[in-house]
This record gives sequence, structure tokens and C-alpha cells, in this order.
Amino acid sequence: MHVLRRFREALVPEGIVLDLQVIRPHPRVEAQGRVLCEADGASLFAGADAARAAVDLLVAERLLEEEAVDDHDVLKHYETGRALVEDWEPKARKLPVEAIPLLRAIERECVVRERCRLRRLRRAGQGPNRPRELGSRPARPSPVPPRCL
Repeated sequence: MHVLRRFREALVPEGIVLDLQVIRPHPRVEAQGRVLCEADGASLFAGADAARAAVDLLVAERLLEEEAVDDHDVLKHYETGRALVEDWEPKARKLPVEAIPLLRAIERECVVRERCRLRRLRRAGQGPNRPRELGSRPARPSPVPPRCL
């Protein structure tokens, strides 16, 4: 949390932060539009949940304002099932052991589908000791593009 507060302080007033998070469900492996298996994403979700909670706290404290949210799928394409299995071997996320022989035998494209959330956050223009009224927004500066670190 300390790192996030320092990051927020480094932003210029009204500066924008894009927060990209992995979200549930677990990653799915697909081929030809059919779900073949679901990978175990628990190791990734543990860190993602903690990061989301820390950002949510900054929003609750009105240090950051959430301006937009977009949940979407991210697809990673592999030439073959074997290429997918080899790419996933060193990862903390794991494919189901029983699915590995099936995946290795697939000679066509495979896709891993993961859900992600993109949030656009803006540094609040006032400090934590000067709360704003709900629904109020500070006046925008001139149309100069926002500066970020």
C-alpha cells in the first residue's frame, strides 16, 4: 500500500493512471471455439486481489477517482497445443495435469482466454484532509494533455 500512495503522490494533480487487472474466472484453454480445460489461476489472483484492494482503498479515501471500467477478454494465441504447454511450464499458474497429454497432441491453434479489467483512475485534485462533496468534480485545467510519470 505504501508504494501505491507514493505512486499517487508522484502523479501531477488530475493525472491519469490506467490499472489493468486479471479477474475471475480462471483462464480457459480453447481450440476451434471449444473449451478444452480451465487452468488454475489462483496464484495470480492472490496478488491481483491484494492490488485491487489497495487501489480500491485509495478510491474510497478519495485520493483517486475511478472514471471508467472495462471488463474484457484477453486472448493469447499459440500455434499448437504443444507450444501452449511449453509456454506454461515455468508459470505459477498451472494447466490441469490430466489435460496436458491432450493439449500436447493438438496440432492446430490453441487460445488461452483470460478476463481482465481496465480502470481509468484520476488523481484527486484535493488532499486527503480536504474532502470534497459527493458528485462534485474540480474544474478541468486547460486542454493541455495530462502529464504522467
